[in-house]
Amino acid sequence: MPFSRCSRVLLAGLIVLQLKLFGTASIVGPAGPVPGRAGQGRRLALLALLAQSRRNPLSRDKLIAWIWPESSTDRARAQLSDAVYLIRSALGEDVIRSNGDELALNPAVITSDTEMFEQLLEAGDFEAAAGLYSGPLLDGFHLSAAVEFERWLDAERTRLAQRYAAGLESLADSCEGRSEWTAAVAWWRRVAAHDPYSGRVAVRLMRALEAAGDRAGALQHARIHTTLLQEEFDAAPDPEVTAFAERLRVEPPARTVPQPAPRRSGPGPPPESYESVPDPSPAVPSIRRTFAAGRVYAALAIIAVLAIIGTYRIRGEPRTPPVSSVGTARSVAVLPFVNMSADAENTYFSDGLSEQIITVLSRIDGLHVAARTSSFALRDRSYTVRAIGDTLGVAAVLEGSVRKDGPRLRITAQLIDVATGYHIWADEYNRELQDIFVVQDEIAHAIAGALELRLARSSATTRRMPDLEAYDLYLRGLYLRNSLSADALNQAAEYFDRAIERQPDFALAWAAKASVIAPLMYFGHVPVAQGVPELRGFVTRALALDPKLGEAHAAFGMLKLFFEWDWSEAERGLRHAIELNPNDPHAWHHLANFLRAIGQCEAAIRARERSVALDPLNARTRYTLGTDYDCVGDHTNAMAQFRRAVQLDPVNPLALGLGPTVPAGPSRSHFLQGRYDEAVEEFIKVAVLRNASAAEIRRLRTGYAEDGPPGFWRAWLEMDLRQSGSNPNPLRVATIHALVGDTARTFDWLDRAFTERNPGIIFLRSEPAFESLRTHPRFMRIVNELKFPAP
Repeated sequence: MPFSRCSRVLLAGLIVLQLKLFGTASIVGPAGPVPGRAGQGRRLALLALLAQSRRNPLSRDKLIAWIWPESSTDRARAQLSDAVYLIRSALGEDVIRSNGDELALNPAVITSDTEMFEQLLEAGDFEAAAGLYSGPLLDGFHLSAAVEFERWLDAERTRLAQRYAAGLESLADSCEGRSEWTAAVAWWRRVAAHDPYSGRVAVRLMRALEAAGDRAGALQHARIHTTLLQEEFDAAPDPEVTAFAERLRVEPPARTVPQPAPRRSGPGPPPESYESVPDPSPAVPSIRRTFAAGRVYAALAIIAVLAIIGTYRIRGEPRTPPVSSVGTARSVAVLPFVNMSADAENTYFSDGLSEQIITVLSRIDGLHVAARTSSFALRDRSYTVRAIGDTLGVAAVLEGSVRKDGPRLRITAQLIDVATGYHIWADEYNRELQDIFVVQDEIAHAIAGALELRLARSSATTRRMPDLEAYDLYLRGLYLRNSLSADALNQAAEYFDRAIERQPDFALAWAAKASVIAPLMYFGHVPVAQGVPELRGFVTRALALDPKLGEAHAAFGMLKLFFEWDWSEAERGLRHAIELNPNDPHAWHHLANFLRAIGQCEAAIRARERSVALDPLNARTRYTLGTDYDCVGDHTNAMAQFRRAVQLDPVNPLALGLGPTVPAGPSRSHFLQGRYDEAVEEFIKVAVLRNASAAEIRRLRTGYAEDGPPGFWRAWLEMDLRQSGSNPNPLRVATIHALVGDTARTFDWLDRAFTERNPGIIFLRSEPAFESLRTHPRFMRIVNELKFPAP
């Protein structure tokens, strides 16, 4: 979603709420998704009707006829009044305006993604509009006994879907007009995914593929299109598709004409230099956070949005040039397989398959595999494979599709050389659902053969195939666990629990459950005293079931590092996880945490850089790498990493200071260099993202003006304590008191953090705020009790 553009429009009207109607509906406010009944049932229908009226008021009689046709007039009017009352109670009195017998949404308070979508289309910004379309209007929503509403909804769904398809075709046509065939292919693929049965679209995609030099891809799409028509409608393929495919088979290939470099005036890959990206307005990320998707699956959508920015590179950052010759590619990214099933809910299945293929490929000797977080961030983006390869530092890209129809699966996969755009390998699989694990290994073996690499013997499927329902639940949990929000993590944990209940010996589910408990504790969503026994139990069970499961050893290392402070066992577990899977950025990241905790900051930087190389679009790792650089006094590299991380995710909990310490980011580096004016301005940007009031912002500025950094930190502490309520993070409070210069209160809160076994205390010796206190007896006592090993 093009948040920067949307944000400027929304800020002009001081809008604070967004009604998300594409896909699964939700309402998003300044603090995130708005819970409660305002966006449910007939109230949601009312909001949708008012939103789609394009700000024209609707009469109460018309609304009643659409939404409450089965009720008497008096009862229906009462029901409408109750609905308006509940909406205003949840969203604000001025969200719905009434003028006599007419109702309308207040455009100064609430907008909708559908309204922005149509405005962008009318402005000719088709790419930005396409980014807003996340699924059919009110996908899955149904209002029983409301025939007129259902007719209206069907008509609106069709109209908006047609406008979306027309926008995509305009983008593809524009690319073709500039002979940017690879970019045109990307747009036509999206049109084909939207309308897979159209022969006209199939031919246009095949023509673009041929022009891009990919005849094999064009023929493969002809086969896919033909099979879809046969299975869904028992219909013959479109004659034009058949004729075009036959011509490709018999005619010699035309000489390939080099494509010109894509221009940013039209669709295609973004520029390659970071310096071309303007610094965002401090308010833009705030709106980006405000309009984060409201359903639990939204984490992936947010990451995909951030990938727009994520493909820009930091000035001076090393680039990994892709290898161009077939057979010498030693690095690959697996893009999320496209869900071609009729049921959109099967996206979790196609994503899970992609993730499992990543896992198997990671075991190939000598193959560098981009992490899921980064490769999935490019979901549905119209980037060329060259742009994807350059962004992720890989020489080949694996993409494909999954069609799940009851117990039957059709999987297509193709490995594309980044430098040439040609297929290295392609195949399709028609199997039963129970053969899914065999297919995963077959794809990995095929890729290994195509790249002239050897799949390690240990990578073969040796684990007993899990119950398919348990595996289904496991995939749903994987879909959710990358979000750090409490709701998504808790729901992921519930899925893993159900998978374990279904199949008690499912080791992956036990390890996955452990992987969500740890962040729940770190960010204070679950008390440490409650979570550690659970974490320990899940790790122990996963290791007992499968001693060679890398995910289990990484979780074991996290347990020992953050919660048991067993340094030797933490190192052993994390290093063994890396031995089992050298392509696991999560294990490298936590090994870096271990090294920084024990004082080996240079080694921590090297380990964290491995994690970044494997997962270049992971903002969390960038923030912590910046912190590593600050620890060794390399503020130039720290600032570069922080700037990059802010571009990727300005509302990451680490950036907002919602964990055990103050915000990480440019503000931190400015402060450590004594550039306090710049630091304060950056901290105020963070305060805005944390929804600080105007009075609190004034207090921050006044405190700094009157008493320098200590005055600023006193004001920051007031804001932090107000926002934390009755459960402030004691380590973070201690850190702020140290910055204020209040030694007594610093140690009071440090003692509390130690007593509560706050996980962030492992970084006590590397926190610059405590620099002047390192020789204090109370500080040394805590350090001694932590029993750090020698650096």
